[in-house]
Amino acid sequence: MNDQIKTYLGRISKAFLSLSENQITLSVSLLRETLENGATIYLIGNGGSAATASHFATDIGKTVNSKGKSGKAISLCDNSSVITAISNDLGYDQVFEKQLSILAKPNDLLISISASGNSNNLIRAVNYANKNQIISLSLTGFSGGELSNISKFVLHVPTNEGDYGVAEDCHSILCHYLTEELRRID
Repeated sequence: MNDQIKTYLGRISKAFLSLSENQITLSVSLLRETLENGATIYLIGNGGSAATASHFATDIGKTVNSKGKSGKAISLCDNSSVITAISNDLGYDQVFEKQLSILAKPNDLLISISASGNSNNLIRAVNYANKNQIISLSLTGFSGGELSNISKFVLHVPTNEGDYGVAEDCHSILCHYLTEELRRID
């Protein structure tokens, strides 16, 4: 293996091993409780994090637990007609908040995924969730950004500022791990 690959994998390993085990355990419990209560999980993100949100929603939706029950998960990143209509008419900063106002109910869960934690459209959505009894969980990177301050629950991957690849890779790994844990619901 060449030095560049080793260095990159080392950065991923360092970030992943710096995760809080308590935050991971709380996130698993939160996801289990949400699904056991029949609530819906909404996922949001921009760019690569939008792709992770879509992938995670797919994994949650097709996951069957030990009782044969699947989860309800929707990525609010996936409907290009809705996204472009809201962006055109109201502004991109409202693209997720507006969808939540139409779809979400109290005790649903909003998962925001962001390397920087500072995207205005995600911050607005989390603030909306917090004001409307929608539980908020954010997966963040870098120093955590504003999402780490306003979300009820945070799963933070400490990375260097601007290290998008490592933050996004760790978020993807976390989503796969959380999905695996959901299969263990009793």
